[in-house]
Amino acid sequence: MPQTPAPGPDTPLSDTELDRLEQLLDSDDMPETAMDISMLDGFFTALLSGPKLLPPTQALPWIWDSEEGKAQPRFKDQQQAEEFLGLLMRYWNMLATTLSEHPDDYAPLIYLNGEGDEQESIIEEWCSGYVLGLAQDPQGWAPMLEEPSDELSLIMLYGTEEGWAQLGDQQLDDDYHRAAADALADCAIAIYDYWRQAKAPPIRNAAKVGRNDPCPCGSGKKYKLCHGAAAANEP
Repeated sequence: MPQTPAPGPDTPLSDTELDRLEQLLDSDDMPETAMDISMLDGFFTALLSGPKLLPPTQALPWIWDSEEGKAQPRFKDQQQAEEFLGLLMRYWNMLATTLSEHPDDYAPLIYLNGEGDEQESIIEEWCSGYVLGLAQDPQGWAPMLEEPSDELSLIMLYGTEEGWAQLGDQQLDDDYHRAAADALADCAIAIYDYWRQAKAPPIRNAAKVGRNDPCPCGSGKKYKLCHGAAAANEP
């Protein structure tokens, strides 16, 4: 029988493969400080969203050891190592495609606690991963970190020790936590769009673009609400 070809690097992970990646991250072969799948999702989302696209190889030490980036996994053999790295790269590419081409489909991968109507979203791990991701390029993220937007402030509230202390002091109710979890996807996309527009090239011959036409920068906004607004204010 002919062998099934191996999936390419741009092939999205199936649910079974996603479960396998989660299993590998949680295996005894990984350091105790390795990321779980939710933290990995937040980490990759931040790396893909920021002002400078960092190579996945820079991310690997922190996936193995989310505290210091030093501990190493103990793969059973070369086959397991290749499987693990292959799943990670395909997950990276899957997230990159969703963020850039299908943002309405983006959903943070977060844990749920409880059953039925009593289920609660646990977003601390995802937010911690996101904060660790932006920490890989503090200089690049500095403009947003100096005056955090509401979106980034929410992520830092649930993703930093200072934020956890604040949550404990304020004793916020379950409705607040549910609203925070529901807002997480919109927060991630808003930050992604912020940096994408910041990295957009200057618009040339803007006079040829109608005010109600889509902005040529690719933001998805009308020209008058994007680069057209800046052009209208120029002397």
